[in-house]
Amino acid sequence: MHSRLTTLMFVDLVGYSAMMSRDQEAAIKVVRSLKSQHLEPVVDEHAGSVIKRMGDGWIIEFASIGNAVECAMQVQTGLYEHRDIKLRIGCHIGEIVEDEDDFYGAGVNIAQRIQTEAPPGGIMISEDLCRQLSQDKRDEFQDAGTFNLKNISQPVRLYQWRPTLEISRSWGEVPSIVVQSFEFAPNDLDTGAVSGDLRDQLIVRMSRRKGVSIFDGQSKEEIDAVYELRGRLRLAGDRGRLTLTLILREESRPVWSATYEENTADIFEFCDNVLELAEGDLRLQTNAFDGDRLSGLADEKLSVSELRARAANEYYKVTTESWTHGLSLMERAVALDPLDGVSLAMRIEAHIMLHGARYEDIEGDLRHELAASLDTAVIQSPQSDYVFWTRGLFRITVEDDVLGAKADLGRCMAINSAYLDNYELEAHIAMREGNYIAADAAFSRLVERGTQNPLQPYRMFLRGVARFCAEDYHGSERDAALASDLRPNEAGLLKLRALALKELNQPEQAEQCLAAADRLSHGPMTTTRRPVLAPQHSWLLEKLRPDSL
Repeated sequence: MHSRLTTLMFVDLVGYSAMMSRDQEAAIKVVRSLKSQHLEPVVDEHAGSVIKRMGDGWIIEFASIGNAVECAMQVQTGLYEHRDIKLRIGCHIGEIVEDEDDFYGAGVNIAQRIQTEAPPGGIMISEDLCRQLSQDKRDEFQDAGTFNLKNISQPVRLYQWRPTLEISRSWGEVPSIVVQSFEFAPNDLDTGAVSGDLRDQLIVRMSRRKGVSIFDGQSKEEIDAVYELRGRLRLAGDRGRLTLTLILREESRPVWSATYEENTADIFEFCDNVLELAEGDLRLQTNAFDGDRLSGLADEKLSVSELRARAANEYYKVTTESWTHGLSLMERAVALDPLDGVSLAMRIEAHIMLHGARYEDIEGDLRHELAASLDTAVIQSPQSDYVFWTRGLFRITVEDDVLGAKADLGRCMAINSAYLDNYELEAHIAMREGNYIAADAAFSRLVERGTQNPLQPYRMFLRGVARFCAEDYHGSERDAALASDLRPNEAGLLKLRALALKELNQPEQAEQCLAAADRLSHGPMTTTRRPVLAPQHSWLLEKLRPDSL
């Protein structure tokens, strides 16, 4: 057994399994043409060596880093217009250990995981490898962000390349933000300590998110970031105010700003509350930035992480059409990487939302398949708040499993207590238990802390339903009216308002709402998807469903 440092290239044929199921002979012909024409001859030209073939994949090594990258670029450029062949290529420099049977090592594992993050038709390389390239060659790669690769203990920064013909003006590196030191007043040690803690915690929380690169402005390195996050903390009496502003550095132009004000009687609670609000808002902003940079690329050109970014943007549009598109994006992502936990969870959330919009149950084989996929997602992404949140949502809305949903909520809280959607899951559980006062409180916390979130009308609708069941008809009518002002095309909001108005002995206004609702589409709407209710209020579902009169 001996070890050596080498440059590894993992190559994967996209859609091979589907190709085999459609036409086995054609699939075999594609693999043979790769071997004889498009891949292995180019490898030979660049002094590479195929060390393993795996049906639809290759493991190749190079003594020269430059040769490996040149080879990968030449292969992908040559296949750019090929109708049937799309490859994903990942490269990494690392040590491998070889015996008479096989080869092993962390370098092999990392290279394989990097390949799964590459876009179809493109190349993904590790930061370690990128550092070894000449400056000209390095400049051809875009920063793809930091990735938590399976079975790799530390996050890995990756760099991405696509053929020049494929790159539109809108495509570029993941958004990068440098977080500067926060200003603070009064200028004393205690206020400075609170300001520093808020900044440090915000950097940690933002760094968890994919699709954005976060840098510490106090670093001595020269940082070339697109955005700059500035903060100012002001403490006075028993009140504290944190103002955050995002600046587009090239133009010195503010693109977003928000102010968070809380009581400071308990300074730790103040910090927790402010960070919760700021993280939620910045999560929305970074998702939007990440989606914007991809707008010029077709769905089939996107990597798994890019598909997730586009799907997140679709989900925030809160329409049946956008969620349907988001589901198709996640189907594509899962096909590229069946073990990507977040993609599995996003796919299942889309099923929950779309079935809920139609007021239909998820049953039979699909229900069992989604439950199994969620278990896989939890195994693959055990530190993802979102994955546990989605399984909790599935358990309470699809499986009617209150205890299971509570367990997932507890795990989600343990991972990230500041994750705002925890309140939604908490509220769904309370609704199912018939504790509508608690549901109102949880939904209220979500509504109050998510003022910039496109999901506000959906959350107002759910709170309105909770208030109706709690016999707070004034509150229910008010929520339905506010949500209807934001989403005037949603008949379900008018139906809820009419129900509340009837209970308030305002039959004429209720009939006006029902007449207005009847003039709108009776198709499914995600804003008014089926709420989770205790059995004694299940009759309400028939009144709210899209096709009811």
